[in-house]
Amino acid sequence: MSQEDGPVAKTTVLFVCPDNSLLGPMAEACLNARSGGLIRAFSAGLQPAVRISNHATRLLTAHGVSAKGLTPKPLDVFLMPHAEVPDRIIYLSDMKAICQPPAWKGTTSSHWWSVTEGGAPKDDFSACSEYLRRIWLAIDGLIDPSVPLEAQA
Repeated sequence: MSQEDGPVAKTTVLFVCPDNSLLGPMAEACLNARSGGLIRAFSAGLQPAVRISNHATRLLTAHGVSAKGLTPKPLDVFLMPHAEVPDRIIYLSDMKAICQPPAWKGTTSSHWWSVTEGGAPKDDFSACSEYLRRIWLAIDGLIDPSVPLEAQA
C-alpha cells in the first residue's frame, strides 16, 4: 500500500453493558491498550451509572492500564446520525441486541461475551477481578483468533 492510498481504517468495537460502570470501561481500556492502535474501542451502557466503579479503576491500574478519561456513557451517543459506525458490537453480559440504526445494517456484527456467566455483575472485588480476567482472555482471542483458549488461560 502506498501512502497515496491513505491510512488503513481502524476496526472499531463498541462494548455494551447494562450500566457502563464496570465491564464496558474495563473492556474498552484493555482493548485499546492491547491492540497497539489497530483497534479503537468504546463502551456504552443502556442505563449508564453516575461514575466508574472503584473496582474497575483499581484493577485497571494494577494491570498497568490507564483508566484516565473513562466515564459511563449512554448508548444514545453512539446511535446519533454522525457517530462513527462500529464494526463490531460486543455485549458483555447476557442481554438482548440493541436495535441498530439503518446505517449499521450490513456493516456491524454482534457478538456476546458472557463475562458474568449469565448473572448480573457482582460488585465485590473478587468477582470484578474474575470479570477482568475473562475480558483479557476474550480480547486475546479477538486480537489473535489462532491462539486456543486453553493457551490463553
